[in-house]
Amino acid sequence: MSDKLWGGRFSKDVDASLTGWTESITVDARLVLEDLWGSQAHVAMLGRQKIIPAADAGAILGALLKFQDDFAAGAWKLALEGEDVHMNVEGRMLKTVGPDVGGRMHTCRSRNDQVILDSKLYTRRRVLDLREKVLPIVQAFLDRASEHTEDVMIGYTHVQHAQPISIAYWLSHYAAIFLRDLDRLERAYDITDENPLGTGALCGTSFPIDRRLTTSLLGFQKVHEHGLDATSSRDFMLEVLSANAILMTTLSRLAEEFIFWSSHEFRTLTLDDGYAMGSSMMPNKKNPGAIELLRGRSGRINGLVVAGLTLMKGLPSGYNRDFHEEKEILAESLDLINRAVEIVPGLIRSTTINKARMAELPFNNFATATELANYLVRRHAVPFRKAHHIVGSLVGDLSRRGETFANTKACLDHLKANGVVAPEKEVVDTLDPRSVMLSYESQGGTGPKAVAGMISTMRSTLDGHRKSIEADRARVSAAYLACRSIAARAATVKTAEELDGLIREFRPKE
Repeated sequence: MSDKLWGGRFSKDVDASLTGWTESITVDARLVLEDLWGSQAHVAMLGRQKIIPAADAGAILGALLKFQDDFAAGAWKLALEGEDVHMNVEGRMLKTVGPDVGGRMHTCRSRNDQVILDSKLYTRRRVLDLREKVLPIVQAFLDRASEHTEDVMIGYTHVQHAQPISIAYWLSHYAAIFLRDLDRLERAYDITDENPLGTGALCGTSFPIDRRLTTSLLGFQKVHEHGLDATSSRDFMLEVLSANAILMTTLSRLAEEFIFWSSHEFRTLTLDDGYAMGSSMMPNKKNPGAIELLRGRSGRINGLVVAGLTLMKGLPSGYNRDFHEEKEILAESLDLINRAVEIVPGLIRSTTINKARMAELPFNNFATATELANYLVRRHAVPFRKAHHIVGSLVGDLSRRGETFANTKACLDHLKANGVVAPEKEVVDTLDPRSVMLSYESQGGTGPKAVAGMISTMRSTLDGHRKSIEADRARVSAAYLACRSIAARAATVKTAEELDGLIREFRPKE
């Protein structure tokens, strides 16, 4: 006969060759506290609803509390022969309080809703941590941007010089991107934050369970209503994997700019020595190794999105053992992205911005050509397309001669040849990169007032995210402490009414 807790149907145990192939302990070791918390909420509900005797519920709750403390102290670890975290907990429970009491813990529950519950609780915790870690990235960009609203640099399109912008404009655009990353992470969090517990194997139960109670005791925002959907869908995984990959892509793009701009050819940024690495052979080297890993590891996170989508694409409705892979995919993605974001605030705050070099570049490669065309439209009523041609031909002539807009006489002569007689001062002012940058005050533009307005708006948005994260953290923490408090007092409970009173005392306010 099989010695598994589910082995009544079987005439022999699982073949030894399958043990390493089917085990879930490696990844489930991350989910122990979540599994115990889920069982506390479930058992408290069973006792309150008179589905199991209140005294038995109290004994089980007390044992679960001890299991939590033992695991946190390193005094208990999952055993491989226990198959997964759920069977490990139930097996230990049977030994601790006996089969007549401990055997009641799994009433109204399947591993199907346990698996998705633990996965959601774990993912919720890690995504909440991630959202918190992105906040200082945005803060760092906004703080540094506020220092450089009138400092000019070159803006690029197609990796070619385009128009002059402020350093603040470049820095703050990353803050805008990371704020959208926070939006995506919050949506992924909210989709994850639905309670699947109580859906059983796939279609609920005939017992009078209270899913709203377990939702409250587990700190979920709402019940995942449809049982078959709850146990067989993993879109929350895909949302999280996607949000992680988009965030990591942002980090990779940031790394790319920092890598190239800190090179000798650019010299617009200088990495702090604490964020650089040396060469084992070349004494002169100062390599951006840490941020090269930001760029490189984006490939791994993108691959995990593909793994998640491929896992789901052929699965029929209902629980499938394939879902084991979901935990491994999520854990790796969340590990990588949580480690990645931790290095970024210090990188942003410590990197030296070489203002003189940044100010030098816009003068050398016709960055103000667009504004010269605008000047012809505004001051001389030249149609824009004609103005574009006049300035374009001027740029072509000067570049072929190896000259720049610094040759004011050539600029004036070219304009005159095309029917435009312009005062020299107006042309010189129009061709000054800093003056051009300062004048672009349209909404979303690079002018100081426009940028200051965007920074102010982004600070407000960031504050909104901070408050949302604090509220989510408070709700989860309150629920976790409520379950522990109920479990700590449950040993003395004799009736469902007493257990109900205990739950009422500690249940988080909704």
